[in-house]
Amino acid sequence: MEQNKELELNLSEETIKMLEEYASKKGSTPEDVAEYIIYEFLRNQIHVIEKRSEETGVPVSELVSLQFTKILLYLMDQKQ
Repeated sequence: MEQNKELELNLSEETIKMLEEYASKKGSTPEDVAEYIIYEFLRNQIHVIEKRSEETGVPVSELVSLQFTKILLYLMDQKQ
């Protein structure tokens, strides 16, 4: 994958709400938190996600969105 390939996120309303709550808790914006998750986590995992998509037939965008939600939940559970 190219380093600058755009990731398509289709986040559920529930995930968007969690993103907004987490951003507020951290004194940030939802956009900044989303960018952090994309650049610090998803960008490094995209080759695995693409391979999983090929194996399962699930669209890459759906797997990326699921992984985004998992990472957000992980961050919310941290005691920082």
